[in-house]
Amino acid sequence: MQNGPDLLAIVIGALALIVASAVFLSFAAVRRRLIILQGRGRGEDILEAVSRQVEEFRGMRGDLQHLAQELQVLAEAFRGGLQRFAVYRYDAFEDMGGQLSFSAAILNDYGDGLVISCINGRQEARTYAKPVARATSAFNLSPEEQEAIRQALSTAAPR
Repeated sequence: MQNGPDLLAIVIGALALIVASAVFLSFAAVRRRLIILQGRGRGEDILEAVSRQVEEFRGMRGDLQHLAQELQVLAEAFRGGLQRFAVYRYDAFEDMGGQLSFSAAILNDYGDGLVISCINGRQEARTYAKPVARATSAFNLSPEEQEAIRQALSTAAPR
């Protein structure tokens, strides 16, 4: 019956070896995680890394706010640019066809800009330019010039 205790000792030894191997592998995994958390190789631990990330995030938030303000300034400047155009063609004289006369409005989003009219007759052509502020002018506007302004303001501005 001596084989019984020897067999039992071998089984217990094998189990101890398996348990020791599992503990060693588990310890190695914990050690790897600890090295990552401590930040070895980068010179900072997890608290320093999180702190650095928070500061970077705050900096990005400030940058984003600055960009939003810059975008607002650019949007306002864009609205002031001449970007609304319309040409209204018409017959200035009953005896002439072909709609050779025209009024062209060139405006910004506020209705500021100018209107240019060219009236073509058989013997001559006359051209007029009038400043426009808030869709009106200090000079008398003809119905055709008013229509060109209305058309220009009704067009969608490019975005």
